[in-house]
Amino acid sequence: MKKTATILTFLCFITLASAGTLFVGLEGSAPPTYSSDLSGFPVIDWTAHYNFDVSGAAASPEGILYFCNGAFTTDLYEATPSTTPQQICTISEDMSSLAYGRDTLWGFSNYADPKGIYSIDTTTGVATLELDVYTGYGFRFFALDYNPVDDLFYGYTEYGASGLYSIDIDTGEMIQLTGSIPASNGQGRGMAVGNNTVYLTATRGDDGIPYFAYDIAQGVGGDWVEFPNPYPAYHSTGGAAFIPDPITTIELSGHVVGSDQPEIGLENCDVTLTGIESYQMLTDANGDFFFPTVEQNDDYTLEITLEGYDIHSEIVSVGTENIDLGTITLNETALPATNVVAVINEENTEVTLTWDSPAARELEHYDVFRFNEYNNQYPNLWELLSTVIDETVYIDTGWEQLDPDMYQYAVVAQYTNGIEAEAAFSNVIEKLLVGTDMELPDTVININNYPNPFNPTTTISFETTSSHESSQIEIYNLKGQRIRQYPISNGQSSVIWNGTDSNEQPVGSGIYLYKLIVNGKTEATNRCLLLK
Repeated sequence: MKKTATILTFLCFITLASAGTLFVGLEGSAPPTYSSDLSGFPVIDWTAHYNFDVSGAAASPEGILYFCNGAFTTDLYEATPSTTPQQICTISEDMSSLAYGRDTLWGFSNYADPKGIYSIDTTTGVATLELDVYTGYGFRFFALDYNPVDDLFYGYTEYGASGLYSIDIDTGEMIQLTGSIPASNGQGRGMAVGNNTVYLTATRGDDGIPYFAYDIAQGVGGDWVEFPNPYPAYHSTGGAAFIPDPITTIELSGHVVGSDQPEIGLENCDVTLTGIESYQMLTDANGDFFFPTVEQNDDYTLEITLEGYDIHSEIVSVGTENIDLGTITLNETALPATNVVAVINEENTEVTLTWDSPAARELEHYDVFRFNEYNNQYPNLWELLSTVIDETVYIDTGWEQLDPDMYQYAVVAQYTNGIEAEAAFSNVIEKLLVGTDMELPDTVININNYPNPFNPTTTISFETTSSHESSQIEIYNLKGQRIRQYPISNGQSSVIWNGTDSNEQPVGSGIYLYKLIVNGKTEATNRCLLLK
């Protein structure tokens, strides 16, 4: 069982050791400093840097290194792995180890009175006692660092009950996690914490002692895992720091409202962000969403959905800065009217139009349009009959004045903020001549074509009751453009259209209108369908 636990711990460290750099140094004769990205942990390689005397070290989340050195008078230096350390102050108390957390540099003094953990002003060097963890315990933490994962200090002591301890940063309460490292002298004089892991260094390398690491996730009673010591010939104390990898994520946030009530945030909107990684959450009671760790340098598709509203979709380019998208308005779904029915009265003088309202949505009003059937797809040719209609019925009293033809109606539901639904169309109805005592025209009985649909030719036939001096068949597309014209002589009752325009060029598939024009007046209209 012990062997199995060790293997599991080993595998865990392989997973963890990939998000930062371990930096180490020794005090005294200023040997080289080293760093490792911990790839392949616990089998790692070290890279040498500048020579410097390091008795304690710590690193900020931004990658700034702090070194202390000197016996009984501690000078504080600032550096990076690639820049030579520069002194910034002299600390008022001698420090044996350094830690960085809560935007503060800390140190453990084994020689101040009292001994304990001090906060350090990096500008003035003034050190202030914060935790007396010596009195009553006898512990001296030559190795100390801070863990941002659980907001605790971790320290290793060779005095008192030797081993690794967690230290509450507010109360000083200590919990022993494990005993001494499994080495001949049990000494560890440098520490860095990163990846939720304690890296114990400066373990008197000339005794052949390696470095050791402890996975904090093990809790109490876990195992130490050894890894290479870059100082096999040195017998010295020193310091270590864990430098996190540069931040590769940004924060992205926004606020969602509806077009119907833009002053109120929309709760429970489903917000997804899809790119190099995918993220998902629901808006809170205020309509806010917040993604705290979005991978940088990629284009993401942001989609926001909520029943009753149209899907909001946009591309968000994520760089290196946090993004606040501000207020995003979801347009209320513009549901169209349904069941639009047009009925002509018996006198053929007016049309009653009725429809059903969209379900469960509040409307501003309806707009009603009328048009020739063949202009169905051309709203710019529709005639607006009425607007601001708040009922589901409309009577077209202008029907009586229309020319005979095929007509249709459209009802458009209008929502708040100028949002309108798609047009809902009525049935097609035919306008006939009004009155029974009117004299019928003496030219046309009927007009039609066969076959219909057709390809490539169709015969357009008509019947007349008298002679006509000037007449022709004209063919139009649905844009109202005349594409072909056939003159008709007396006694002629049909023409053959071969699906071409006046230049004998084939026309496309679709609906075409043909008209019989007699003495300059349209006497009859019908339509045909060309299918290729």
